Amino acid sequence: MGNEDVEQNVPVQSVKPATNPYGLTDKYSVEKSGFRKSFGRKEVLFFSICSVIGLDTIGIIAAAGPEAISWMAVLAIVFLIPTAMVIAELSSTFTYQGGPYMWTRLAFGRFAGSISAAISWFKSPIWFGGVLTLVAVATAETFFMSGTRMSEFSFYRFALAFIWLGIIATNLSFRVGKWVPTLGALARLIVIPFFTVTVIVFGIANGLRGVAFADFGLSFEGFLAAISIIMLAFLGLENVSAASDEMTHAKRDLPYAAFRTSALAIILYGIPIMTVLLVLPVNQVTGLTGFVDALKSAFTVYGGSIAEDGTVTLSGAGIYLGVFAGVLIILAVFASGVSWLMSTNRTLAMSCFDGAGPLWLAHTNPRYGTPVRINNVTGFIASAILIVGYRFVDGDTAKYLGVVISFAIAMTLVTYLLLFPAFWILRNKYPDVHRPYRVPAHRTVSIWLTAMVAFALLQILTPGFGDAWFSDAYRPAGWVGDQGRLYYLVQLAALALIILKAATFWVIGRFNRRRVAISESEAEQADIN
Repeated sequence: MGNEDVEQNVPVQSVKPATNPYGLTDKYSVEKSGFRKSFGRKEVLFFSICSVIGLDTIGIIAAAGPEAISWMAVLAIVFLIPTAMVIAELSSTFTYQGGPYMWTRLAFGRFAGSISAAISWFKSPIWFGGVLTLVAVATAETFFMSGTRMSEFSFYRFALAFIWLGIIATNLSFRVGKWVPTLGALARLIVIPFFTVTVIVFGIANGLRGVAFADFGLSFEGFLAAISIIMLAFLGLENVSAASDEMTHAKRDLPYAAFRTSALAIILYGIPIMTVLLVLPVNQVTGLTGFVDALKSAFTVYGGSIAEDGTVTLSGAGIYLGVFAGVLIILAVFASGVSWLMSTNRTLAMSCFDGAGPLWLAHTNPRYGTPVRINNVTGFIASAILIVGYRFVDGDTAKYLGVVISFAIAMTLVTYLLLFPAFWILRNKYPDVHRPYRVPAHRTVSIWLTAMVAFALLQILTPGFGDAWFSDAYRPAGWVGDQGRLYYLVQLAALALIILKAATFWVIGRFNRRRVAISESEAEQADIN
């Protein structure tokens, strides 16, 4: 579909730059040539770490139980590593600004590229305003307010400030804005090892109160329940490729970041989740604030106590270390959101410049080189999602988080349904393009990853398919019984609406391209006359 938008299979090395082998619009080429190279190897790696390794995900996976960590180890081998290989080849071969859009667009045409870019963008404000902001609120309540819940006014004040500080960061040039993911990555590299050591000390002092090693088995039911959550943990390796033309050595640094981020993800997810499950009582590990609650409980070894009902009270050094950890967690969560916004907003902007979306939306600030209009629109959407969603569930954050996480995962998986087949198509379509890194058995890898993504998406839309289809055991927290019907309706209706909007973006972009073509044709005719 849309293959008419991609020109002949002309190898890049054999043509002159002016021949434009990929049929890029003049607007895209102009924008592409104007980016400043201010993104080095370390910044690329830190950006990638922030996109993939999320502190909020640790609690979500731990809450899924011991089988989740077992399946995570399996999927790290059969999904994460092959995904890193695919991203390494694509990002080092087709190093274009808005990388994920370009890969899909070159393989299937502008329509598929537009759908991919728009859906990925729509997901980001949902994730930022609907999940990460709530984790930041919960962290502030836990460590800065001694567990007291914010008033409704304080909640909106804190949450909206969190969102709009993120928008300001995305509006800054990469030369300045890159420090947000850099600091966020460093925060992870400090707080996760510190947390792991603290939990081990807590276990030595109080004994193991979590699950036993015998509970870390593998079952089909556990696989169905955990696959979409684990996919969430491993997604995002392609994000940094959205800024390829702002990197000093993209072809060298992007594969470097993909492989090292994958290795760090296995370590920084696996070890803390394992220690949480082994040491802390299972009923204390919740999805929304699992990492935060576990950290607070473990910090009682520095000062504090845990009541019989599970209430945690910090004292002495525990209070100060809790505040320190709270700051690091909020910084890490904030950087995750900013990294995703920087990526998806740049990708959408380049798709618009290439005639696959509304051109007015892609306006770039000439001083900073950032898509400020998309960034600001994203801020308004994230704010609306936060306010409307919170009111919709009457402040029930567990129910809110369940539907938002599921929807965000579903939207991301849809884009991967296009990306993994695009990898195979591009290998065959442009066989002579120089590839600094090549994936062996590319057809098998492409088919395998596409099938896994399709199955994970099926579990999001129809939880429990293959076992107890639509049963309460597979639904997100808070959505049980008759409420499950509302959950399915919300999921399907929202996904259909987003796809419809994405298709509308392509229609607008196609109209703009035709208008430009007509104007150029009229100008040429006038010159002839």
